[in-house]
Formats: sequence, structure tokens, C-alpha cells
Amino acid sequence: MCIAGFGSVSRRRTIRKGPDCIGAFDTIFRIWGIVMFTVSIETRFRASHSIALPDGSQEPQHEHDWAIVAEVGSERLNDAGVVMDFARLRSILSEVATKLDNISLGELDYFQSRSPSAENVAMYVYEKIEPKLPDDVRLESVRVGEQVGCWAKYRKDRQEP
Repeated sequence: MCIAGFGSVSRRRTIRKGPDCIGAFDTIFRIWGIVMFTVSIETRFRASHSIALPDGSQEPQHEHDWAIVAEVGSERLNDAGVVMDFARLRSILSEVATKLDNISLGELDYFQSRSPSAENVAMYVYEKIEPKLPDDVRLESVRVGEQVGCWAKYRKDRQEP
């Protein structure tokens, strides 16, 4: 038997074991927008930035060894039994990181109208990676670290079906 939880324990529904069981869970996951499998890749780049402070002053230009973690997910594994080939995901992420390596982030057009903060770097990377993913894989989040223990994360909100 499979138990499919629909909220509280009192509202649980029992489903017979067999092919219908998988289908029931797939339906629940699709309705709730739950991703069943995720994988992530991390890469690094070195870049400088300077952020405008709340008092209107500008902090001094400084460098970081940035880390980027991209997490992708899918409801199903592909024919190879994976969400996405790690090498392909690494290639997509590395292509973006290479464009950020050894530059001042404020020089990019993207950061002319927004602060080159870790939060905005995460959004930038997300926007560059998302269109390059296979149709059945979605970008769950991008985390960016300026230094050990300092992370910013960007993800898009999911609309309920």
C-alpha cells in the first residue's frame, strides 16, 4: 500500500500498491509543484565589486573569491536515470562564471542599474542559466557566496496550478 498525504493525517488517502501508486504520487507532486529530484553544481570565480551604502557613500572596491551553486530539479529522471548530466550543467554554469572572472562586476551592463551585491549576482547567474536548461529541468535556485559563510540565494516563486 502507498499512503498519499493530502494535508492532515485525518485526510490521508490509501492507494493500492502497483502502477497506480506511482501515478498518484506523480499527480500530487505535479499539483503541488514539488520537484522529486535535484542536483547541484558548484564553481568559482574571482571578481571585484563596490556597493553603495545606505548613507549614500560607496564602499571601497574589493575582490572576492566567489562561489556559485546552481541547483536544478525535475519530477522525473531522464532515460539515463539522471536529472541532468553533471558535465552539461557544469559547462552551462562555467560559461557564466567565465564571463564574471577577473572583472569588476560594476562594469557589466547588468549592474549599471542595480547594485553588484551577492543577491543581484545570484539573480544575474539565474537569468543566464535558466534559458539554457533542457525543457524538463527547472532551475530551482542559485546561491552565491562572497566569502566563507556569506551566501545569497535567488529563486523564482512558483505559481500554484
